[in-house]
This record gives sequence, C-alpha cells and structure tokens, in this order.
Amino acid sequence: MLFFRTAAVLLIVGMFFGIYMAASGNHIAADAHAHLNLIGFVVMSVYGIFFGLNPARSAGRLPKILWGLNTVAAVVMFPSLVLLLNGHTGLEPLVAAASFLALSGAILFAVLLFLPTAR
Repeated sequence: MLFFRTAAVLLIVGMFFGIYMAASGNHIAADAHAHLNLIGFVVMSVYGIFFGLNPARSAGRLPKILWGLNTVAAVVMFPSLVLLLNGHTGLEPLVAAASFLALSGAILFAVLLFLPTAR
C-alpha cells in the first residue's frame, strides 16, 4: 500500500502542476511534469502492482529501499528540474543525482525480480 499511497500523492501534485501550467500558459517545465508523473505515479504504481501480486516478495528491507530510492528520486527531481528548466543551471547536478537514484531503484527492482525470494 505504501507504493500506491505515494503514487497517489505524487499524481495529485503532478496534476496540480499541470493545471498551473495550463492556467499560466507557461509550459517551460512540462518535462518536469512528465517526469513526476512517470517516476512518481507510473513507476511507483508498477512497483505496487508487482508487490501486490507477489506479497512474499514485499517482505524484507529491499522493497523498502526501493520505495525510498524512487520516492527521493521523484521528490528531488521534480522541483530541481522545474528550476533547471527555468534557467537555474546550477541545479543540473541535483537533477542528475535524482536520475541516478531512479536508475538505482530500477536496477534494484530488476534484482528483486530475479531473486528467488525477497531479502
């Protein structure tokens, strides 16, 4: 449920931001909006579906680490990417770090898929 609850919160944030962009007519940060919805909602939901269908694999610390990696990646990437796309180029390393957190989560997910049981 933690994956789904987090996905729902991040989806709502993403939708509010999409409405803000539409109302303001400023779509410069559309890529940040897309990243938040993809990493924060879609990927988090896929992880939640997997663990829901495979409850034995949701035990242990690795699924919690996966949740943490993906959550931090989405929460850090979204605002830093919004600012980067609005000209704050100094935030590029933070966006890159968040991207590598998301990648680390994807790698951990693949590991969990291939482990005989969750650890």
